Amino acid sequence: MPTPTIVLLHGQPDSSASFWPLRRELLLRLPSGVRVLAPDRPGYGANPLPAAGYPGNERWLQDWLARVQAGPVVLVGHSWAGGLAILTAARRPPELAGLALLGSVGPGCLMRIDPVLAAPVVGELIAFMTLHLGRPVVRWRARSAILDALADADRPYGSASGAAMRYRPVWRSFLLEQRALLAELPRINAALPLITAPAMVISGDSDSMIPSATPTRLLAAIGNSSGHRIEGGHDLQLSQPAAIAELIAGWAARRLGLVPGPGPAGAASAEPVDRPAEAEPGPVGAAAAGPVDRPAAAEPA
Repeated sequence: MPTPTIVLLHGQPDSSASFWPLRRELLLRLPSGVRVLAPDRPGYGANPLPAAGYPGNERWLQDWLARVQAGPVVLVGHSWAGGLAILTAARRPPELAGLALLGSVGPGCLMRIDPVLAAPVVGELIAFMTLHLGRPVVRWRARSAILDALADADRPYGSASGAAMRYRPVWRSFLLEQRALLAELPRINAALPLITAPAMVISGDSDSMIPSATPTRLLAAIGNSSGHRIEGGHDLQLSQPAAIAELIAGWAARRLGLVPGPGPAGAASAEPVDRPAEAEPGPVGAAAAGPVDRPAAAEPA
């Protein structure tokens, strides 16, 4: 039987473990009967499927949603997976009730380092050295950034997803998706005006992975959308899970046709982002922080 579901889609290179703090905060605020699911995408975590570009991820997501009997659905796409959520929403599947983009790719998101990370030979060397030879450092950073932030009850699930990453060629998954981003970004941008589901665009005011102009241009291109700027960087689901949950929970419950559940007092503040008047704005950023270069392959989008 279809069940109202919020689906949290992680970026790259990443796994579902990074969404467990946000999942817990959402469940605290949602009515009973709403599922919050955070699957591992192909090529990451415990998902046995090999990495794929956007078309492969679209097919996987469509099949996975049918398999778990999700409906109605609110998609939450972070970073690279924001593109996946956009492409899925543009197809206007009947079960889609809402779309939330969190530090998402979109118009103007490419930075100078992105073509380098996708380039033949050079991109392969960077990905291999950083994500394969540098696995001990990556694991230590993941443990300190993700596992230490998890509640005790969630830690076994996050650990399982992280442990599965040790046996995956994550550097190849990242390289494939980086090249897919460069190749498919025009299709992602062209899909934005086709979205009719209510959408929410959430960005960090100090995001070093996504230029500050991108959320503004996402808002301009998606007709029925609202924007919110949160204090923090790119991985807001880790640094600000309560603030993100406060924004999404009530909005998602209304999209799913449910009454919002009670949330903890003292919700973290978010600054709403006004929609630009023009349909095609120039590269003027909405966030306070200006675009800065992405660190080389350390935390790619």
